[in-house]
Amino acid sequence: MVTSYNHTSFTVSDIDNSIAFYVAQLGLTLTRQWERTGPEIEALTGVAGARLSMAMVECEGFKLELIQYVGGAGVTLDPVINNVGAAHIAFEVEDVDAFCRRLVRNGVKLYGTPATLPPPRVRGVYISDPDGITIELSEPRIDD
Repeated sequence: MVTSYNHTSFTVSDIDNSIAFYVAQLGLTLTRQWERTGPEIEALTGVAGARLSMAMVECEGFKLELIQYVGGAGVTLDPVINNVGAAHIAFEVEDVDAFCRRLVRNGVKLYGTPATLPPPRVRGVYISDPDGITIELSEPRIDD
């Protein structure tokens, strides 16, 4: 039986690029960076030759582990949100439109445009991290 949440993880192509995105663009905090290699990590992952460069970024109790397979890397998947098996994470922001304007100025890709959903009124948008992983940004309460 599961007893608690621990973390969420994404495999990324470039650990430094991903850290820069999640810290500089989204404002998460880098709390740890390390490497894993050896027979134990090969056994855990089931990947021969696995050598991992890893980082943990956090926001309000949410832990996102970023993993780059420096050794034993696989193929790049297409994580577009409508593909079966695709996932996304969501963060709340104070002003989704202003946040998006800043991200676009910094070269971040938006999948669509900010939209306000019907009650309960939420304004949100999907964006892409450097590897195409979808992130939802939402402004939870919009005044009518």
